[in-house]
Formats: sequence, C-alpha cells, structure tokens
Amino acid sequence: MLRRRAAITSLALALPAAALLTWVSDRWRSDDAAATLERVVRSQVNEQVRERCESDPTWFLTGPLDGRPPRGVPDPNPDALPPRPKVIPQPFELFAYDEEFVGSSPASPRFPDEFKRSLRRETKPLSGQFDTDNGTGVQFVVPTGWVGTTCMYFLGRLRPPVDYHSRRWWTFGGIYAVCAALGWLAMAPMVARARRLSRDATSAAREQFASIAPDTLKDELSAVAFVYNDAAMELHNRRTRINDLDEQLRRHVAMTVEDVGGTLAAVASDLQDAKAAGADANLTPALLGVHQAASRLENLAAAARLRMTGELPKTAVDLKALVARVTERHTPLARAAGVMIKMFAPDESVTTVGDDALLERALANIVDNAIRYNRAGGHVTIELERFRDRGGFAVRVTDDGRGVSEEDFRGLTAVRRFRGDEAQNRRPGAPGLGIAVAREVADRFGLQLELRRPREGGFEAVILTR
Repeated sequence: MLRRRAAITSLALALPAAALLTWVSDRWRSDDAAATLERVVRSQVNEQVRERCESDPTWFLTGPLDGRPPRGVPDPNPDALPPRPKVIPQPFELFAYDEEFVGSSPASPRFPDEFKRSLRRETKPLSGQFDTDNGTGVQFVVPTGWVGTTCMYFLGRLRPPVDYHSRRWWTFGGIYAVCAALGWLAMAPMVARARRLSRDATSAAREQFASIAPDTLKDELSAVAFVYNDAAMELHNRRTRINDLDEQLRRHVAMTVEDVGGTLAAVASDLQDAKAAGADANLTPALLGVHQAASRLENLAAAARLRMTGELPKTAVDLKALVARVTERHTPLARAAGVMIKMFAPDESVTTVGDDALLERALANIVDNAIRYNRAGGHVTIELERFRDRGGFAVRVTDDGRGVSEEDFRGLTAVRRFRGDEAQNRRPGAPGLGIAVAREVADRFGLQLELRRPREGGFEAVILTR
C-alpha cells in the first residue's frame, strides 16, 4: 500500500514539475532563437544588402525567386512588373519596409501593429513573437537608418521547426518520466524504512512484544520506533503479570478440583458401597447430588482452563479408551437412576489430536445430561463410529428419555460459543455449563457438536470431525 501511494504521489507531483520545466525549456529556446535572429538581421544592415534592396525591392526577400528576370537582361517593360510568385514559408525570412511600414514586395507580411506604435514613439530595434501553423515563431525589426528608401526597416522572422509540437510533447514526456523517477527514488528509502519498521513490529509482536532496533537516522520514523518500544515494554510487563496471575489461578483451580473432587469421589464411593450393602435409607438422591457437585466442579475447572489458556496443547487421544472410561464412570450413576447404559466401539483403535482431559469432560457432560434427563427404565447408548471412506470419526450419545421442547431446543442450538456464564443467567432455554463446555472444546479442536431430536423421541448429541 505504501509503495503504491508513493508511486501515485510521484506521478502526481511529476505532472506540474514537467509542465513547468517544459515551459522553461520553451522560453529558453525562444530566447535563443530571438538572440540568433537579432544577430542575423543586424548583420544584414550593410551597403551590399542596401544596394540589392534598393535596386530590386520587389524581389528582396529570402523566399523562392522563381520568375525573377535574369540578372543582366533588360526588362522589356519596366513599368509593367511581372506578378510576384507565391512565397513558400522558409525557416528564416527577411523583408524590407519603407517609412510608412509598407512592404517593398507583394509577398511581404503586414507589418506588426505593436511594432508600428513603438517605432513611431521611439526608433529602436524590437523583438516579439508571431503565430504559425507549426507553433510560435520569433520576429525582430531593426531600423536601417536609410531614410527615404523602401528599405528603411528590416523585419526578420524565424519560424519554428515543422515537428515543433511533437518535439514539445516528447520533451514533456521525457521530463515527466525523469521527474517521476526522481520522485520515486527520493521516496524509496522512506518506503523501505517504513516497510522494515512494519516487519520489525510484526516480528516483535510474535515474540511477545519484544523491542525493535531503530535505524541510525533520527527522524519521525525513528520516533515511531521509540514509541513502539515504550509501548512494547509496557505490554510485555503487563503480559508477564497476567501470565503469573494466570498460572496462580490455574494452580489454585487444580488444587481445588483435586481436594474437593477427591472428597466428593470418596463420598460417592461410600454411598455406592452403602447402597450395595442394602442400607435402609434411600441413598439415590444423595448419590446423584454428589455426582452432580463433582461434575459441576470439573466443569468449572474446564471452563477456567478454556478461559485462561490461549493455545491448548494437543496430543494423540485414544477415543476408544476415552469412551470406555466415560462409560465406566457413569455406570453407577445410571444404575442409581434406573437407566441402562451401553457402549459400542469398533475393534480397531480410533485416535484424534486434542487434549485428553478436556475431550473426556466434553463427552462426560453429554452422557451426564442423557442420564439425568432420562426416565427410570430408559436407555443411553454411546457409540464410537469410524468413517472409513473419508476419514474421521463420530461419537454419538443417544437416549430415549423425555427429550426437550421446541423452545428449549432452539435455545440449545442458538449458542455457538462458550461464554462462561450460561449456567448462571437461568434464562429459559439457555444451555447449561456442561453443553457450553462441550461445544467450546469441540470448537477448539476442530470438531463439531450437533444436537438432534430423533423422530422416535429422546435426544441425540454427536461429536464428529468436520
């Protein structure tokens, strides 16, 4: 962009510069022609030219002399002069005029009026311009001092070349090209420095806002580099403080999940053992509550991780083992809720690239919702499918529970990104934190979460490759 603007600016500035220089060149050429014409016309004021002019004034000119009587042959009728031949314009022309400014020859041009007025006030040489078909020529008049003759004034004219206009345009084009090139060359170092500064700033931003080295010149561009360095230093310090706080918060969340989650897991295990031993109390609500609290805590930890981490580390994840772990973990919950859970997976291994803990949390949220919003005697199916034709996979979780209403389904499918406060606003139809975390995890690792309502009832959620 900067180079294009510099080129356009050079072309725009070269236009008036070329016009001015062309005009100056024309003035110099005109002044040189006028000086040359003056010297030539003044050199004609001598006795030899006077004798020729006075002896044969009708034929005194520098044009063609076709039809002129041969020298030395007497004119048979001196009173009846032959008609004057047509004059073809010549580069240089010289004409003679008497004291009334009447030309000695019929081919003489009309004496210029501005010269007449000046010569009547003061007898002195004059110069000026006149128009021709090929451009503007120069003319010069000098009094000869031969009073009373037909050669009292000499008018000399110098016409422009036949190709005057084409020469002028070629001159303008050459000057325009030179001026544009000089303008571009003058701005090229500044453009190169600006582009180098842009590259250095971009590279420094990729290196977490490191400082850049300004060039040796001390001008506005160097000042921009100094300002950037100050801002980069401030951003670097702030980023360091944020990273420190981020790491502290991450450790705090991990410790909280480990401590509280471990306690909740122990409580859940005790409740399962008590229920298996045939305790009299109905421990199902307590078991469900403990599981829900543990799931809530793990979702908060996952949400904090998604918020704090810009680029998540990616490793190879065994989906078959992941599905097996989620199924085994939710089997006691399903048994307590009176729901049967089944798993189907291919014989071969299915792997993907991502974060094992976050992908497991996303699938666990979907399975947890399928169990929680099911009915006693219902079924939950977890199926891992591998696409052999186009590659990729799909993890499908299907239940035959009560399903969701049309309004709630629109709310679930409308939210496309994780916000972190979906479970706190309590709006009707708003997705919970579990669905929001699952959607964000799928999006971070290039996967797709689809929510469906089968015709036969229930609900279906699919995590698949795009």
